[in-house]
Amino acid sequence: MQNVVAIPANPALVNSTEDFLHAVEHGRKDSAEKFIHMADHLTDRVISLFLVEPANMANLSSGQKKVIDFAVSTAGKASSMLTRQIFKKVSNAEFAPVVENVKQMYWQAGEDNNNHPYISFPVDDSFAADFSKACSLCEEGRGTEDVALVTRVMGEMADKIIDEVFLVNTKEVKIGFVTQKALNVGVDGSRKAVHSVNNKVLRDLNNDELKGYMGHYATLLMKR
Repeated sequence: MQNVVAIPANPALVNSTEDFLHAVEHGRKDSAEKFIHMADHLTDRVISLFLVEPANMANLSSGQKKVIDFAVSTAGKASSMLTRQIFKKVSNAEFAPVVENVKQMYWQAGEDNNNHPYISFPVDDSFAADFSKACSLCEEGRGTEDVALVTRVMGEMADKIIDEVFLVNTKEVKIGFVTQKALNVGVDGSRKAVHSVNNKVLRDLNNDELKGYMGHYATLLMKR
């Protein structure tokens, strides 16, 4: 058993993941399109988790809402455009290492996860300890005592998801210089957007609000 970050997969993400794996396994010509479709659903799920849902839990000003709306739009468009640009011509043979990554991440519903599917990846013990500490503080109604810790671990969580769920597959295929540069810019913009929302939401929350906020995310850390 190891510590993992596990993102609950909705039906659309489950179906698109299984469609991609099935397409490659059977040598179908639409594997690239199936992967792009899966990545779009994964992007939507993560954007909802880290941008939309926290915004709905806080009383934000119109200015803060505009920042979040812009972040959601920017991250979604950048991810979709770059995914299509990078993977649209990848062959089934070239998809082999990507398939292995997806299989490792896709935690199918079963007895070991209460029959709920997830997209998961391992995290080190240090991060798990810090994240658990932040969750415990907030659960005890003492989150404001170390809101810096709460902000940091949520930022690290988002960064890890970007790296381990999205970027990991771009390293398995050939990418031209121009596309790589666009990818770097897109990823940097997405990181900044998530961190900006994270900081703006968390800094003004009281202990009760922090309890609800981190309670929402506490279940992302699991054992697998």
